[in-house]
Amino acid sequence: MTVQIGQKQNTGSIDIQRTGLSLAVLMYFMAIIAVNQVAGAVTSAFYYLAIFTGAVLFFGLKRSMGIRPTVLLAIGAGALCGLNTVFVGNMTIVLTMIMVASFFVAALMLDEGVDERAFLIALYLNAGVALIRLVLFGNKVSVYVGSTNNYVSIHLLAPGLLYYSLLDARGKKIPIFPAFVIWTLSLLAGGRGGLLASTILLMGVILRRYLADGTARRDRILLGLLLAVIMIPVLVILAWSIFMSGSDLYVINRFLDKGMDGGGRIDCWIEYIQAMFSSAKNFLLGVNTDTLWWGRHYNGNLHNSFLFVHAYMGIFGFGTFLFLIGRACLRAIRNGKGVYLCCILTLCFRGLTDHMFGGNRMTAIVIAMVLLPDFVGLGKKTGGQVGKILRRVYAKEANTSEKTDTPQEKTVISREQSKQESESAYGTHPATNAMTRLRDRTFTDNI
Repeated sequence: MTVQIGQKQNTGSIDIQRTGLSLAVLMYFMAIIAVNQVAGAVTSAFYYLAIFTGAVLFFGLKRSMGIRPTVLLAIGAGALCGLNTVFVGNMTIVLTMIMVASFFVAALMLDEGVDERAFLIALYLNAGVALIRLVLFGNKVSVYVGSTNNYVSIHLLAPGLLYYSLLDARGKKIPIFPAFVIWTLSLLAGGRGGLLASTILLMGVILRRYLADGTARRDRILLGLLLAVIMIPVLVILAWSIFMSGSDLYVINRFLDKGMDGGGRIDCWIEYIQAMFSSAKNFLLGVNTDTLWWGRHYNGNLHNSFLFVHAYMGIFGFGTFLFLIGRACLRAIRNGKGVYLCCILTLCFRGLTDHMFGGNRMTAIVIAMVLLPDFVGLGKKTGGQVGKILRRVYAKEANTSEKTDTPQEKTVISREQSKQESESAYGTHPATNAMTRLRDRTFTDNI
């Protein structure tokens, strides 16, 4: 039966709201899967419906510390993309609208009402599609329409990184299996950058479990063996590609043929950087990729997400994005969120060699990654006492055995309730919502 502590609340309506937001997030990922499997008017319309539905739902979210920077960044990105549309030509009006909507979808993903398991479902749906295609058609047939199997790791990492980041920020248990799924399919897909990036993520997750307090000696031994099992194939592939030849394995052949050579990527990056500094307009607003030889050779793909950010939003957008990444890393370190930090580093590494973000369908996920500290209590204002209590709320929701408020928590709750009364004209404060949940939470006793 259900027992309530504190004042009554309509838990049924809250559950419906949370389910609705989670379904909206899941619909966004399903639209990406659909448009990548069947390119056409119907799937494109589904994608546009998903992203603009998410943008509309944003305006119904509760007042949060992350809302204001999201709106300001969306306005700034829209202005920069508009200038690019007029003076450079990489962006269009539709792409500019999608870019702005991506910020609102990112905020929706980070809302406290969204269950992080929605991202796990999206990961497994992508994994199922990739596995079926790889089994039925082999590795030499692309899993996605109009792209190579390098993007298998990208479509798995996008929801996976956000899933792990939210778990870490909310103080919940970190599972290993989803990262292992990403790593296995990245290995089977044969993408070099994807394999190495997914290895970084998997190692970070395993080490977090290995170093976690309370981990038994037997579990540490098993985790160490698992880490060795993961690393041995990667090291063998790299060593084989350097010292041996004649393998029939596709993954090893990929490394044999090219090793870690970019296959033109580095030349493409050099050409773009040279063009970027060739004029003030290119530096400030971005370089038209159609004017580059390698840009035309790769059909506009610069194979570097950071360069894409500059190509679409110029130096101001590029600088802002680097600042947000650096800020996210510092706040992850300051708050002891090692898995979140590992996810940011994995994101950056994968983005260096392919178009993972910057004007494409994955941009909303990346925006959510860098804005996450503003939504879950890892910022400056909540990095102290209130932030610690906020993170304990998420931990207690995951572990219902903790049912008693400490005196310290009661003091913070009282303070935040007073703040709520003074801010009633503007809506509820997110930290207050968390404190109220802590006081009025429900727990279930199985009889």
